[in-house]
Amino acid sequence: MDAKDLRNLLEKSNNKLSVFANAKTLSKYNFTINELCSLVSDFLDDNEKYQLFSYPHFQEAGDMVRAYIAFLISDDNLKLQMLNNDAITGDFQSHYIRTIIDGLSDSSKKQLLYNTKLLVKCKLDKSDIPEIIGSLSEETRKQVLSDKKLISYTLGVSNFGVAKLALTLSNEKDKLKIAEDYELPQYQKVEIILTISDQTKTAILLEKNNFNNYDIISILTSMDSKALNDFLANHKDFCIKNDIPLYKITSSLSAEKQKLFIENLENMQLTESEKKEILATLEQEVKDSIDTSAFPKEYIAALNMNSTQYVDKIDIDLNGNLEDYRGLDNLIAINPEQFNEEQKAKLMRLCDICPNMKIFSSLDYTPQSSSTLPNLDFASNVQDYINADKWITNLIDSIDPKYSDAQKIAIIDNAIGKKISYSPDFDTEVFDSDDCRAMWKIINSGYGVCNGISRVEQYIFSKLGIESEIIGTGTHAFLKFTDIEVPLANGEIVRGNTILDPTWNLTAHRFGGRPFNFFVSYDEIRKHDIDVNGVDHHSHENDEQLKDATLNLDVPSLRKLFTSVGLADKDGNFPIVSLLDKSKALHELYAENNPEEDIIKHFSLIADTCPEFATCQNSTMSILSDLLSNDALDFNKCVVNRVYKKSDEQKAPVVYVYASSEKMGKKFYFADKDSGQFVELTPEEFTNTFECYEKDLEKHDGKRPWEYDEQENEQINLATSSGTVAKDKLKPDEATLSNGKAPNENSYFNSKTEEKGEER
Repeated sequence: MDAKDLRNLLEKSNNKLSVFANAKTLSKYNFTINELCSLVSDFLDDNEKYQLFSYPHFQEAGDMVRAYIAFLISDDNLKLQMLNNDAITGDFQSHYIRTIIDGLSDSSKKQLLYNTKLLVKCKLDKSDIPEIIGSLSEETRKQVLSDKKLISYTLGVSNFGVAKLALTLSNEKDKLKIAEDYELPQYQKVEIILTISDQTKTAILLEKNNFNNYDIISILTSMDSKALNDFLANHKDFCIKNDIPLYKITSSLSAEKQKLFIENLENMQLTESEKKEILATLEQEVKDSIDTSAFPKEYIAALNMNSTQYVDKIDIDLNGNLEDYRGLDNLIAINPEQFNEEQKAKLMRLCDICPNMKIFSSLDYTPQSSSTLPNLDFASNVQDYINADKWITNLIDSIDPKYSDAQKIAIIDNAIGKKISYSPDFDTEVFDSDDCRAMWKIINSGYGVCNGISRVEQYIFSKLGIESEIIGTGTHAFLKFTDIEVPLANGEIVRGNTILDPTWNLTAHRFGGRPFNFFVSYDEIRKHDIDVNGVDHHSHENDEQLKDATLNLDVPSLRKLFTSVGLADKDGNFPIVSLLDKSKALHELYAENNPEEDIIKHFSLIADTCPEFATCQNSTMSILSDLLSNDALDFNKCVVNRVYKKSDEQKAPVVYVYASSEKMGKKFYFADKDSGQFVELTPEEFTNTFECYEKDLEKHDGKRPWEYDEQENEQINLATSSGTVAKDKLKPDEATLSNGKAPNENSYFNSKTEEKGEER
């Protein structure tokens, strides 16, 4: 017998439920799940359907059978009872549960959302809750969303989910209220604003000042053409205040909107430059559609500009009429690295015409970005480029063309150290990676970080035909030379691969010391990564690219090389010898009996040796820290580090010295850029004037160095990520300083100050 026969039985029966309740009766018939559900639907009411779940043969049926029967029940109370009854729905798959819930009325769904225990029983996915809320009528949905405690804490709906639900509301006030009540991230608020009326968008833009330029442009370009034209005509000052050139807005419009905008161009109060910028950055199809018969020639020239890979930048033809580019500074970004002298001359002419254009280099890419385009936020300005190019030209012109590559490299590495210091605000809350990675800006400002400094040096080498490769390790960058020819002290010539770390040589060159990271092998430079506690900081670790860097220039050969270009004396001694001798003499005279005078004399010594000491802060901190590390001074604590003036909004770094001892008490000094001297302040004056950077405070649990007594090994050389070279890794004649302490990796007193001043 089949389902048709069972239907006949049910039609004749006075107690339909008893037929379904009898397992033996049902077992006589063959029927599908769909046929069974059809019979249940036709012959049983909701209460009888629910009662089926109490019979053993229905309890033992698969979850699909029970789920299909559950779907047939229309009474919300019975559905909620089912959801709460593990015997019925406990083993239901989540999509069966959702189907039951989707069939509930708004009031029952709302009741369910407030029933935490029942929601837990339902074992819903994270995405189910927002979908259930979204299925409510708009009025009920708004009521539920108004309960922030329920949504955010009980139901755990994410900001993304809230924003998505807010977008489903038709009333813009309700949308905006949700955005404010839930304190949604700015980008999600903007997504909501994009869906409201142009009139309200205008009001929001003018009332609020917390939008970034990208957000403002997105909101403006979402307006219809008339509303946008009205906004720009009536509120041009808004764009000026937010530093948004009009072409940034128009270039982001669709072609159709651009055409409508251009029709009204002459009716807007725009300058000639603004009109040219807009015309130059239009879509090509829009440019082609414009009737130029009545256009001034300068407008036609702007229309003929070709765009680059950047939406709002134009291609420059240095062989064309450069006057055509006047007023288009904002649209110009040029990389002159490969320019010949003729091209550079034309570029200088263009710099006069467009003094506010951008100059970028192959260095100007966002770190870790996969983009093939440089980040123009890192670009330099015209003056940066002019000054930097002049410095490079003068440096190259000063080098004897007869010098070998090794000699030229020595001169350039030394010149970089004399010109550039490691960014003194590195690892602070005001550090700007844009400034320290723009090549021309690095040279002009004199500040950079490892990858920028290495690129500057590599670029100068390339101008002389010397090839090098920038090697990165994840935390550091430096240079590798392949198959370079190097002279030895005995007159022999060797060839091989070697390493030069210009960043770790900065302080050495600034103060006339021997560069410890010049033409070194991979094995040797890896030793420099290990601090005095034996911890390896892996700054130069890159086995794959550096395992073949085996050329290690010995000290006598390095001295001879630097002597050959006038950077060391005839005996191979570096200028720092004089500084060390004077420092030693000062310590002998004053350290024990007059430590305060010893400090002051060392300040004068620093100023005489390096008049620009206050503006090459990192190198000064490194060298001065070593000079004052003399046991005879008997300091309780001596710190050489950086602070900033509380009155300085830019928080520019200032070198300071804090020293305390039983003999002289607490002393504070700071490097004054105006006078070029160290200035002493009373403890009260100093602490009222200066403050430590937040990140520096974090290293000491919020305490300033003068607020705790423990003497600590301060990291005063920002250019290195490692600590100090391990004493037991050095050669015997390099293992100690004159004060018997292990040398810092950029300490240039790696010697026992004996008769011949060896290793200084």
